[in-house]
Amino acid sequence: MRLEGAYRFVHDRVQEAAYSLIPADQRAAAHLRIGRLLAAHTPPEKREEAIFEIVNQLNRGAALINARDEREQLAELNLIAGKRAKASTAYASALSYLVAGEALLVEDSGERRHELTFALELHRAECEFLTGARAEAEQRLAALSSRAATTVERATVACLRADLYMTLDQSNRAVAVGLDYLRNLGIDWSPHPTEEEARREYERIWSQIGGRTIEELVDLPLMSDPASLATLDVLTKLGPAAFFTDFNLFALVVCRAINLSLERGYSDGSCPHFEWLGAVAGACFGDYPAGFRFGQLGYDLVEKTRTEAFSGQDL
Repeated sequence: MRLEGAYRFVHDRVQEAAYSLIPADQRAAAHLRIGRLLAAHTPPEKREEAIFEIVNQLNRGAALINARDEREQLAELNLIAGKRAKASTAYASALSYLVAGEALLVEDSGERRHELTFALELHRAECEFLTGARAEAEQRLAALSSRAATTVERATVACLRADLYMTLDQSNRAVAVGLDYLRNLGIDWSPHPTEEEARREYERIWSQIGGRTIEELVDLPLMSDPASLATLDVLTKLGPAAFFTDFNLFALVVCRAINLSLERGYSDGSCPHFEWLGAVAGACFGDYPAGFRFGQLGYDLVEKTRTEAFSGQDL
């Protein structure tokens, strides 16, 4: 059957029979040739749509690719395929693409192609975590944390490590990961801060609010700075872990997240912190009326931004 300049077998059995006629030692070359043709003739805007067909062919001939640039290009395609499969919850398939992508890179790729190498390993660690290979994920993430080159990269690794430790019911280790990230930003907190430290951070909220009402805060702008967004993500992961280890630390985390939101604008992560502040303001500082209003603000922010990420967030 001929389709727009190409051919398709009318039945899988016919395809299998035709494939069996190709000598085994020539099949990798045939796959590579088909993959190269698919990649060359697929328009850029349709490449992601056809990514699995392209990558599945090229991967079967990858051993014949010697040029470094072409190997790196195929690694990039495997990263795209892995991310698409992960987004469809096909975690095992995603893992196979990410492993294949890593295998294509040479020794100096970690420095020369840092972003590609880092992304492949990060998504691989996440898929290992999601497929139950938690020891492998933990080891990979620990190594990645030392190779992260930016605040955003460090935050991404810290968030995934926190998720891993919370899944393993190791809240104290999740707290250690979050505090280590904050330490790199010059924020040196104890895992067991005093009530006075938490109170100072709470009072700083009121200082930033100034003459405005709590209800007026709903009109603050959205957060756009990538580093601030990354830090708020880490604080959001740290919050539940802190809740199970030290309530003063939980209060400190929540208040710092609120202060960051007041300084830099809102993101999805601001919503649960305002809701959590509803509990902290009353339980820690005896300010129950303000706590109710802060909690209502968190709800209003969800409604205003229509965010789904934290619409059901709860401790």
